Amino acid sequence: MRITALAFTSILLASFLTPAASAHEPKEYTILLTQDGTTPQTIPDDVLVQTDFLFFMNVDDREGVSHRIQVDADDDGLFNGSDDFSSNWLSGSCDLDENGSKVDESCMVTEAILLGPENGLLPGTIQLRHQTMNGSILLEERLSVTFKEDVHNQLNSEIGLPKMPQENPEDGSRDLLVAILFTSLMGILAISPSLINRD
Repeated sequence: MRITALAFTSILLASFLTPAASAHEPKEYTILLTQDGTTPQTIPDDVLVQTDFLFFMNVDDREGVSHRIQVDADDDGLFNGSDDFSSNWLSGSCDLDENGSKVDESCMVTEAILLGPENGLLPGTIQLRHQTMNGSILLEERLSVTFKEDVHNQLNSEIGLPKMPQENPEDGSRDLLVAILFTSLMGILAISPSLINRD
């Protein structure tokens, strides 16, 4: 009985100490590199935030055709600046040996690009250039990606203030639940010594 009461008390106490909201989980937004360009051709402005990834996958299975993405990180309209970068050339497939390992280690079909300051990318709109190399022919198309700062729970933690209450009809029932849980916790803490002594 003593172990059960203490375990229940610990679980309740942990639930009070757990933050109400968790940080944004990074996600990958997949963009297919095809014979006809990128799919999708446009990305909605409200989908991506900082720490998300653009995940590029070459699905163009034409022989000898490869694709890559160039990023205009300094936003000067060019793709050859010192801060600009590009993905590797991506093939439609890579040859494997009998063990399932790539014959050519440099062969890649996919690549993920982090949207964040680690890549010199700040929230806003960035310009990308999709290049397709078919033999000696180089084709190019441009696309843009907009991502926002991940402000989830960030403002309050930065200034050290409690989270401002929002008008929500469920807040009253949540407050009542918290009060009931707190009262239950206090009751358990009050009777725990007598349970311990009894055992």
